[in-house]
Amino acid sequence: MSKRSSIFGRLALRGRPNNNDAPPPAYDGPLTPSTSQQPQQQQGQTPATEEEVDLIAAFAGLNLSDGGSHPTVDTCLAHLKLLFAIQSLKEDVGYTDGLFGLWDSLAGPVIADEEKRRLVGAEHDRTLATLSKIREKRWALYVARASERYEAWWKWMPGQRILSERDMTEPERDQDAYVKFPTDPNLKLGWKEDMLPPLDVLMVWHTHMLNPRAFLEDAILVGLRSFWSNGMPWALVNQAIDPEAFSYRVSDQCKANWTKQTGHAWDIADDPPRKRLLCPRCNTSLDIRWTTCARPESHPHKPDSEIDLIGEGYGDGNLDSNCPQCGIAIKKELLSVARFVKDVRALFGHSNKPMPGTVLDTRSGTPELPDPTAISLKLRLPRTFPNRMLKSGCDSIRTDMMTLLKNPHIPDPTMEDVRVKIEAVLSNPFNVKEISGFKGSASKYALRPAARTAIRKMMNTYWQNFSVFGLDLSGAVMRQGIFIDKMVKLDWLHSPSAPQMMERLLVKYNRFLAIMAENPDKVVVPTLDVDLAWHTHQLSPGMYYQRSVSLTGKYIDHDDKIEEGVLSAQFEWTSQKYQEKYGEVYSECTCWYCEAIRSSHVSGLSGALGVSKQERVADNFHASGRASLCPPDKSAHISAHNAVMPVEDARQTVRKRLVALHQKRLDAAYAKAKARAEKKGRKVPPQEAYVYDHWGQPVAHAGPYGHPMWWTTGMYFAWAPAAMMVGGCGGGGGSWGGCAAPGVGDGGFSGNCGGNGGCDGGVGGGSGGCGGVGCGGSGGCGGGGGGGGGGGCGGGGGGGGCGGGGGS
Repeated sequence: MSKRSSIFGRLALRGRPNNNDAPPPAYDGPLTPSTSQQPQQQQGQTPATEEEVDLIAAFAGLNLSDGGSHPTVDTCLAHLKLLFAIQSLKEDVGYTDGLFGLWDSLAGPVIADEEKRRLVGAEHDRTLATLSKIREKRWALYVARASERYEAWWKWMPGQRILSERDMTEPERDQDAYVKFPTDPNLKLGWKEDMLPPLDVLMVWHTHMLNPRAFLEDAILVGLRSFWSNGMPWALVNQAIDPEAFSYRVSDQCKANWTKQTGHAWDIADDPPRKRLLCPRCNTSLDIRWTTCARPESHPHKPDSEIDLIGEGYGDGNLDSNCPQCGIAIKKELLSVARFVKDVRALFGHSNKPMPGTVLDTRSGTPELPDPTAISLKLRLPRTFPNRMLKSGCDSIRTDMMTLLKNPHIPDPTMEDVRVKIEAVLSNPFNVKEISGFKGSASKYALRPAARTAIRKMMNTYWQNFSVFGLDLSGAVMRQGIFIDKMVKLDWLHSPSAPQMMERLLVKYNRFLAIMAENPDKVVVPTLDVDLAWHTHQLSPGMYYQRSVSLTGKYIDHDDKIEEGVLSAQFEWTSQKYQEKYGEVYSECTCWYCEAIRSSHVSGLSGALGVSKQERVADNFHASGRASLCPPDKSAHISAHNAVMPVEDARQTVRKRLVALHQKRLDAAYAKAKARAEKKGRKVPPQEAYVYDHWGQPVAHAGPYGHPMWWTTGMYFAWAPAAMMVGGCGGGGGSWGGCAAPGVGDGGFSGNCGGNGGCDGGVGGGSGGCGGVGCGGSGGCGGGGGGGGGGGCGGGGGGGGCGGGGGS
């Protein structure tokens, strides 16, 4: 029996009680890298080795169910296996020459010979860069189509019941539809093998669940209670994924059921090359090409010209078509407005379906009935203010929103037009007073913080998103791909000590949750190993909700976008807090960034006096020999798959200064770490750029906390996966996301502006918008102090700073 088999046999040891204060189990030895990239089954391939047979048997022996569960060694291993399958799918798509009419030959000839490559130099580099973009474009189109297929599956899902506003306000109605919707973690869907979707749809669903509050609200709005609570059917998924090639295999009946239910082919490549939709203005049926970037294989390569990878098709970055009947320009911005108007009509209609963003409590992220002590129902439910505002007659907002798509004075409506109208209504205090149901004699009435947050959350649903979900899932899948890529490169799945690794990260995860519970006003940023356990927990939403609410009183969100500078600064805080509380290093990695982070915890005075607990923790990490088992390329440092760069706006100068200050601190900490290491006879890795292999092209970036600079702006179905709109409600910022910037106003435990002193702590917006200057300033996110007080996002001071909990 092989070593791997014998170690996987120790899975019988699972089920140890979790003790957050006990040290995680030690590693048995260095991680064993896989001997090859993901193996592909080929005809004539040699039979599986004894080790491979043992690995198959080990995965078959995992103790899994198809209902929800708290994370275990087995579910974490099954999750890793799913991530490998998704990465294998991604590589198959990207490297399939000619898929979607995108041929490698468009980039020109790739020179294989090393000497010839050296001679042509820059020309070869340009060819590789173009080739990597072509491969990325294939994957971007695939993800766009996968998101649409997931939406079709979601709409087909049986047992739907549309939520009504009355469900949110009348306790005597069906409480399972709202207030008790997430409270039974033992609900089962009754999964069977022939119910499984294709792997591309499974991938999008996986990402949807990793946005817990968005997934919960989306499910409540359509009544998918058992589907939500059950989560990932791990036993069936594990059975469907081959443990050697990581291919996804299901029965013919399963494939037939999928096509019958959704009208889509099992394989994306067999779906039609055109997207059918109705014109938002005149309801004419339209057939729009998924991409206009396709070229015949014989298309000549032109060395001096850029090939078009932006495109104007439905799945491209710059959708641009025209309705042949009414002539309106079909663009992404129009489709966002069309979705908004459709939701407004559902609010006004017989179902009285509430608007997205008004369903969950803005602070706790849970469904809550009205406060019975409030004077009126309107005052009891400030989060439903957007619904009442849209239904009111104030400044003709009801009529204007209903007729927005056919307004002759607005030929090309966008969500900016919606923002302008809402701000006009809110600028009149008498409107606010009437909509709020305030009966007092005060001539002025300020909008309550929870109501203002609800408006931002509602509008946030439509900025850069025209799907039926609370966020653009295609962009979220791209961001999640960064985490998956890192998990595959770490290759814990093929390590002899994989079960012990899972035990270790589960202990760290429980500690991570404890820190989060004790510091509700902070962004707590996970390492990669902690993030794997956290993600696995979220894939059983009912169980995750139960644990989250019992521990913190809130449904802990998992922020999909955090500015990279904030992420790094909060990771530094998390690392220091973890080391103080548990006496062990948080980021078990020896790269320059992690060494600098640990060094930043050691103050000059305490180090000089020889009494620094933080210094002892770092020294023990090296002296124990554990550091030698954590090389930079095989270790779990900061999890930064959600790192984004804010889009340029008026506050960019302040933001850049804060980022520069953080980088200056990092540089100083690295210099200190280097000096301390040399004094103790150790070496610290050089402060060099990280290199990412982007479809065969090496791309350098500054550190592990940065946003993916290799993504090509404008290429994606999603607007910009690595960018974040910023702006404020009430400030008239003029940016496309001016009224409700994504990531602002979550109210707590979201990893961005939120927490106990976050956007719900005072009246955000006003003349400075939500956040004023640098997500802070007067009247900004966090009420009086703003985000981080005078220091802005991630800055010092301010009890109501930009914080909120989970930071990945």
